[in-house]
Amino acid sequence: MQRRILVLSSLSWLAAATLAAAPTVAQPATPRPATRPAPTSSAPAGAPPSPSARAGTPPAPGAPQPTPGAPQPASGAASGAPQPAPGAPQPASGAPQPPVLVPGAPQPPASPVPAAPGAPAAAAPGPEGSLPAPGAAELPAGAELPAGAELPAGAEPPAEAPAEPAVTLKRGTETWSTSLSNSELGPPPAPAPDPARALDGGSVPRGRRGAIGVETSSFTGGDSDVSGLAIALFARVPFAEHTFLDVRVPFGLAMDERTDAVLGNVMLGAHHVGRVGRTLWLTVGGAVGLATLSGQTHDHDSYEPVGASRAYWDLHEYFPSILPIHARLGAEAHVGPLIARAQIEPVLYIPLGRNDEYEVAIQHAAELQIGHGIGGGVRVQGMALVTFDNVDIRHAVARNLYVLALEPFLAMERKAAFVRAGLLLPFDEELGPPLDHTWGFHFTAGVRTD
Repeated sequence: MQRRILVLSSLSWLAAATLAAAPTVAQPATPRPATRPAPTSSAPAGAPPSPSARAGTPPAPGAPQPTPGAPQPASGAASGAPQPAPGAPQPASGAPQPPVLVPGAPQPPASPVPAAPGAPAAAAPGPEGSLPAPGAAELPAGAELPAGAELPAGAEPPAEAPAEPAVTLKRGTETWSTSLSNSELGPPPAPAPDPARALDGGSVPRGRRGAIGVETSSFTGGDSDVSGLAIALFARVPFAEHTFLDVRVPFGLAMDERTDAVLGNVMLGAHHVGRVGRTLWLTVGGAVGLATLSGQTHDHDSYEPVGASRAYWDLHEYFPSILPIHARLGAEAHVGPLIARAQIEPVLYIPLGRNDEYEVAIQHAAELQIGHGIGGGVRVQGMALVTFDNVDIRHAVARNLYVLALEPFLAMERKAAFVRAGLLLPFDEELGPPLDHTWGFHFTAGVRTD
């Protein structure tokens, strides 16, 4: 009878211990740090708890309650700690025991737990002694912090990426930015204007631009009643870039005992103005005349005074019975307020009708002007009559190989119009001395066509 009671008692005790350990193994309590490791029980494995352990500190609230008659944890063990099942191997005495966590005590760093498949990976722990702030992951250059995140103390904000033009695209509720390519940015801005190009209103000086105007020259004899007036209508029409078509239609009046009117040789030609450097321009061109002045229909008294009114400059326009071929070469330089001009123009006289002699004249001039819009200066011109020592046509210039003249002048250049006036003073033996024997008045005016 006693043996039966003992066997039944042992089976009851074993069943109670198994039921008490099952909830603890299925739901292990979250370990909490303890201020000091709890003492481990030195009782031998499988020994029943002592009466003092059963009478010890009651278990913590929330911990699983043991079934009446079940074995109690060893003396000194924390309430709620998992207990080994009866018959399980116990750690040897002196081996390191896992810390027993006490509710309310600071927790030690938990060992990493493998993440479940598909779950987001946890952030890597920072260096020892650092407490990373929420969302304080290191950002690459140009990135922005997530909304609501703050940088940890002492951390530097990410470096800003260079700003680029961007366009914002919208697709549904999403918005993103994309950088523009060079082709989408368009052509680069236009360069700043060159001060030299702006000088005188463009890449061609104002005095070389297209124009339509009239040029007059008058001559008065000091000791005679002879006088002459030359009137030339001219046009410089833009044809291509810096290239112009030239037309000159000369008229003349000669007054002695009678007044004669003549139509000079009409000139048709072209010239080109090229820029060399910043403030230097070269002019190259030429013209061919129409033989509209004939020595058979006009007496020498009707055209000699007209040519003398310009100190024989452009003599081929008032020389009869020739086909003139006129070449032009000129230069203009600007140095601050100063304008310097030079020109040399050879002219070939091809004889027509009763005239059998070829003649060559080389006219040349140089002038210096102060001021661009409104200015004044002086012009020196010369006529080298190379072959005029033997002329078939009766003319006052026969055997006169050089004529020199001086012209002080005033000029006004505007964007749409221009005016120039000068006093022509010849130093020739026949025409001079100036203001004693003869003098002339030179006037030019017109409007711009470009």
